[in-house]
Amino acid sequence: MKKLVSCIVICLMVLYGIGAAVTATNQDQRCFKKSTTIGRSYIDELDQSMTDFDGALPLGRTNIFGFYANLSIAQSFIPQKEVLTRTYFLMARNESTTYPCFLAVRENLTAKDLAIVSVEPSEFPSVNGTPTEEQVAWIEFNFSDVWVVPGKTYYLVVYTANITDNYYWISGNGTNIYPNGTVFLSIDDGKTWSEFTDADGCFKTYGLHETFLEITISPSSIKPTIVIKNVGNYTAWDVTVNCTVSGGLVLIGRIFSDSKSELLPGEEMTFQIGLILGFGKVLIRLQVTAANVKEIVHEQNAMILLFFIFLI
Repeated sequence: MKKLVSCIVICLMVLYGIGAAVTATNQDQRCFKKSTTIGRSYIDELDQSMTDFDGALPLGRTNIFGFYANLSIAQSFIPQKEVLTRTYFLMARNESTTYPCFLAVRENLTAKDLAIVSVEPSEFPSVNGTPTEEQVAWIEFNFSDVWVVPGKTYYLVVYTANITDNYYWISGNGTNIYPNGTVFLSIDDGKTWSEFTDADGCFKTYGLHETFLEITISPSSIKPTIVIKNVGNYTAWDVTVNCTVSGGLVLIGRIFSDSKSELLPGEEMTFQIGLILGFGKVLIRLQVTAANVKEIVHEQNAMILLFFIFLI
C-alpha cells in the first residue's frame, strides 16, 4: 500500500508540476453505450494479468491531497493471443458515483478506440473511503472482440465523466510486477499522459488463439455439398456459413445459412445448399466466419437448369 501511495504523490507532483510528454485524443463521454453481457458460446482463456493487490487509486474527479483532479488510468500490455475478448480490473466505486466507468482498447494513447464499453455504477461494490482488498471486486469489461497482433503493445484506458465526486477506485501495485507493460496516468481527460514504470494495475485479459478453416465444394446435380474443415491447431468457435446465389433467373433459393458452436482441430462440418429453382449462369458466394477465424470468402460459378446445378 505504501508503495502505491508513494506512486500517487510522485505522479501528481509530476503531472501538476511539469506536465506530461505523451499527447492523446480526448475521451468522449458521449460514446455509444454497449452491453457488458455480450452473448458468447465459446470459451476464452486468460492471456495477460497482474493480480497482486497493493492499494487503490481514485479514478475520476476527486479531492486528492487538498486539490481536485480528474484521474484517468491506462495499462499497457502485450497480448499473446490473436483475439482479445474481454478484460477485468479490480475495482470499487465511491458512494456518490453516478456516471458509468468506460474502458477503451487502443493501439497507442493517441489512437482511436479499437473497442469501447461502459459499466454502470451498480455493477461495482460501493465504499466510503479508500477500499481494502476485501472491498474491491473483479469487474468485467465485455467489449466486442478485437483482433490484435501478439507481441505488440496495446493499452487499456479506463476513465469516467469529469463530474465532482464521481469517481471509482482502481487497484494496483507500486512494484513493477507485470513485465510486459506499465501504468499511464492523466489528470486532464486524457489530453496528456505520463508513464510510471514502477506501477501496474490489477487487471486480467482474456482471448482466443487464431485458427484456420478450409472450404471445399463437392459437386452434385441438385444440392452441392460444402465441407468446412478446421486445419488449424485450435478449436474454431461460433462458426457461421452464409451462402448467396446471384445472377441468372433464380425463382427459389437465393440465401442459405448454417452454424456450429465449435469445430475442433481436424474436424469437419458439412453444409448442403438448399433447393434452388432457376435458369442461367449464377455465382455461388460462400462467406465463413468464426470468433477466432478471419473471414473467408469463396466464390463458385455454376449453371442452373430448373432444379439442376452444374459447377463450372
